[in-house]
Amino acid sequence: MRATTIQANGIVPALTSIRFLAALTVVLSHYRELELLNTPESFFNFVDGGRSAVSLFFVLSGFILTYTYRDELATQSPHNFYVARVARIYPNILFALAIASITTAYLVISHNEVLMLKWFALKSAVNLSLVVSFVAQVLLITAWFPFAAINQPWNGPASSVSCEAFFYALFPLILARFVKMRAKTLVITLIGVWIAQGLMIEFFMVALPISRSHFLAGTLPICRIAEFMLGIGAALAFQGLRARGVSMHKRGMALVAGSVVALIILALWQPTTPVFYPQSPFFATLILGLALLERPVFGVLNQRWLVRFGEASYALFLIHVPIAYLAWLAGFRANNGWIPLVFTLLFSVVVFTYFEEPMRRRIRSRFRSKALAPASVAAGTGAVDPSVSVGPGMTPG
Repeated sequence: MRATTIQANGIVPALTSIRFLAALTVVLSHYRELELLNTPESFFNFVDGGRSAVSLFFVLSGFILTYTYRDELATQSPHNFYVARVARIYPNILFALAIASITTAYLVISHNEVLMLKWFALKSAVNLSLVVSFVAQVLLITAWFPFAAINQPWNGPASSVSCEAFFYALFPLILARFVKMRAKTLVITLIGVWIAQGLMIEFFMVALPISRSHFLAGTLPICRIAEFMLGIGAALAFQGLRARGVSMHKRGMALVAGSVVALIILALWQPTTPVFYPQSPFFATLILGLALLERPVFGVLNQRWLVRFGEASYALFLIHVPIAYLAWLAGFRANNGWIPLVFTLLFSVVVFTYFEEPMRRRIRSRFRSKALAPASVAAGTGAVDPSVSVGPGMTPG
């Protein structure tokens, strides 16, 4: 397969490829939970059921947004930024919800109480819970409800998108504050925010039962925004290092190597629960290192097919659970679950190419402020809207 060294909007293709690898990790974890794959338990534990991949998504999201919109937001209204974010995430939310509605309708009509409980955590007040869950998903606020009966019906992965929606809302304010800080002050601030996240997680673990504490630690937006901020800090560090005008390739290689080793050790060691908490700073250094690379080291992450799947990763993690439900109802199990898996991977590319991208361009063209477009293009940021990473929501493990 051919490799590409072309940097999309100045960012190496490897950052797009790792999105697919992270999304695939979540897909494999969920397919195991839904009895569609016999994924080894050792792999499931190593990736913490896919939760670590979600952390990578949040960090990468902060990095890409900062790189793309720093100049524009410094001189322009955030109007176009918000339009671009809605155009980026909302069409697929509705598309995946439409697929999920097939399963939900079937379970309601057939009165399948077993699957209602197993998949949606619904035992009583089913209709009310489904209505509230539907409204919450449409409004992108499911992550604020620490109740599986609201968070999981329809399409559980949407909960992570509601975290991202919260991050997007605050991003212009956070970025404006961060860019004014000196490097040392910013580092201290990020360390403080990360420690605060750990204290919040520890409070949940001590004060609440496991079923509730794990849910809050993994889905509550205010408990995950530290990861997004680490991504912003990594992007500012990247821009500062690149501005020096000297080669940073060796430094990038060192950061990547050190980060990978640290992430593997933490995944095997599992010093804390959830393990994504100590891993998140190393996700930031991994992303920074990959961005600093000036040429492929091994070339694996620069394969064109891998980059393409990375572009479609958002569609992948939003549609994989609804399709998995349908596959299970159709009779697929662990012995042949690879068939719906392959279908979902290929279908995600179709969705990205023929639905997600056309809808994104149409929405931006319709609602983008024309008065701001020339200045944005001159700044080198207005004409490009990279596929920002957001993580798939996790079903209760």
